Order: sequence, then structure tokens, then C-alpha cells
Amino acid sequence: MPDEGTRIVQTHGSSSEDLLDPPIRGGRGLTTQDRRTVDLAHNIAGWGSDLDPAVRPGVPRDKAPELGVEALYPASIPRQIPDVKIHKSTEHGKLTPVFGTSCPPSGLSGYLRDVGYKYSEGRMARWLTLMAADRVNVVEDLAKDLVRLRVPNLVQEMGLKSEWRYNRPRLVRNVVIGTILATVALSVIRSRRARPYRY
Repeated sequence: MPDEGTRIVQTHGSSSEDLLDPPIRGGRGLTTQDRRTVDLAHNIAGWGSDLDPAVRPGVPRDKAPELGVEALYPASIPRQIPDVKIHKSTEHGKLTPVFGTSCPPSGLSGYLRDVGYKYSEGRMARWLTLMAADRVNVVEDLAKDLVRLRVPNLVQEMGLKSEWRYNRPRLVRNVVIGTILATVALSVIRSRRARPYRY
């Protein structure tokens, strides 16, 4: 274990390619020893409120609440080297030792993820941007399938078979609502086309 003076330096920002400037001197994560001895109650309201295990909601399942930042990813764990861009939370100092690489960010959805991961996890902008990136990615993948002349199996991909089997009333309601909305949209478009243009 590192001693009390060891610094855990965060080198990556929101992705494996986003390198941060060197940290400001004096800044570091708390080690196990720090958590036991440092008292910042005069600077931080609520500091130490979870030190007593009797008032900590995670106990007894919280196996090691006293561990500091040096135990999060010990040096003994072999680390995977990223060969594609990997996003990570700005709250985490390092990439996790192991991560998936099968779907690297690309296109407009990848750009939206780049933007989303720059926000803190506590910001709504982060989650809305990441949800928008997921929706854009669906459209991108559908376009890729159509370019390759591969028609997607929507019944299977959207889980319609399971919906029909386990949640039939909701599926029927959604189909009826979708049909009504599509009919209204088509009638509005046709009525606009039928109208003569006025100059």
C-alpha cells in the first residue's frame, strides 16, 4: 500500500484520449490513513457524518468503507491498454482495469458522447446528452443496415414478440396511438400539398 504522502494522479479527463494538464500541487485523493485521521469538519459541512458504522446505510454490506483511493485500482491488477477511445466519468481518476472495446464511439453519436462525458455525473446535461447520443446511434445503425441492403428484423430487435406475449394491452395501445398519429400527420401533409401556393 502507498504511504500517506503518495499521490494518486488523475491523468485522463472524460476519455482515454483526453489527457489532463498536470495537477495543481497539493491536490490528491484521500488514502486509507487520511480517512482515519484527517478532520475537515471545519471546512466541509457534514464531514465525517458516515464514519460511525452504526449510521452508515450500507453496513453490513459495505465491506470496506474505510479504504482510500489507493485501494480502488491497486497496481497489482493488470491493466488493459485502450486501442480505441474509451469514455469515462470525470469523477473517476483512472480508466477501469478492464473495459469493453466492441462499440467505440463514432459519427454524430460519438461526438454527442464526447460532449456528454465532459459533464459531471450530477449534471442533467450529461444524461440528456448521452440519451440523445443513444437515440442518434439507433438511427445511424439503421442507416448502416439499409446501406448494406440488410433489412433489420424490427419484430425481434424491438422485442415485439415478448410484448405480445407478456404485455399485450400496452402493445395494442401503442400501435393504435401510433396509427392515429401517423394518419393525422399524413392527412396534414396531404392537405398542405393540395392547397395552391399563395404569393
